[in-house]
Amino acid sequence: MSTGAVATESPARPASSARAGYAVTLGLRLLNRYSFAFALLLTVALLATTIVRDPDPWSNGFWVGLLQNMAPMALAAMASTPAIISGGGGFDLSISPLMYFLAEVFIVWLAPHSLGGFASVPIVLGLGAAIGAFNGLLIILLRVPPVVATLAVFFVLIGVDLRMLANPNEGGYLSPSNWVVHLADKVGPIPGGVFTLGFPLLVWFLLGLLPYRRTLYAVGSNDATAFASGVNVALVRVVAYSLGGLFAGVASLALVAISLSANPSLSQSYTLLAIAAVALGGTSLWGGRGGLFGSLLGAASIYLLGNLLLTLQVDPSYLQVMYGGMLLVAVVLGGVAARARQAE
Repeated sequence: MSTGAVATESPARPASSARAGYAVTLGLRLLNRYSFAFALLLTVALLATTIVRDPDPWSNGFWVGLLQNMAPMALAAMASTPAIISGGGGFDLSISPLMYFLAEVFIVWLAPHSLGGFASVPIVLGLGAAIGAFNGLLIILLRVPPVVATLAVFFVLIGVDLRMLANPNEGGYLSPSNWVVHLADKVGPIPGGVFTLGFPLLVWFLLGLLPYRRTLYAVGSNDATAFASGVNVALVRVVAYSLGGLFAGVASLALVAISLSANPSLSQSYTLLAIAAVALGGTSLWGGRGGLFGSLLGAASIYLLGNLLLTLQVDPSYLQVMYGGMLLVAVVLGGVAARARQAE
């Protein structure tokens, strides 16, 4: 009499469960490779909804208005990105008041003194880059946490903004004939927003052709390892903050182009929205991962959602809830993707 083990078979896994598991795995792989994937899908969905609801979505005015109104927030998000990628808890909270400060410099000082033409561009951008570099040096030389250092500059700039234009009705408006108005309309046949939004993306692309951008990611991922490899970590981070100031200069011109003014009471309005857009766009808040394109998509998602809710006459108080929910989903997805990446 022979004995043998009785073969048992486990129940077959339902096909629907297998497909769901495969979809989740594929989604995580895409999110690992393209950190902006969630923001891209969300932007496409919201844009499609907006196009369907608009009476004339294919007119030139629709796209001009969309880029014009989205540009300041998108540029604020892109300006916040390099400091975050640089790691070390890098957050530049001063971007929003810096945008308004540079806008006021343009309106109050440059334009009235015959410097409101194209000569103002290098002045505004250079001043923004210098203030960004100051933030970086403040953090590096004094070893002050980035949040504390940039929060201090945040309050200083708000005070300066309010002082420069104590009464926005007196000297706080730009002539409608100034060239900057084209940035909110069209430059020839091209929407002006293409130029304001395209400038940081072009700079970021060109940096990708140089060693700096790879070094920035290395510093953000592990600054100790980068330092041991001979990388000047301090210089890399100062340049990252300087880039943020440079992009804030572009944002200030986009801001002026929309309203031909700068209201200092609104100088902190883009601070939290910019950080939310950066996180939603897939940039790791711990540094070393992300990019400007993702921040642009994150800002587009936030803007399109807000615009859609206003069109549907939803109570504005729910906007903040939706923004928080979007940010929470982005952070959770980023955390799940990071764990999946470590497990591979």
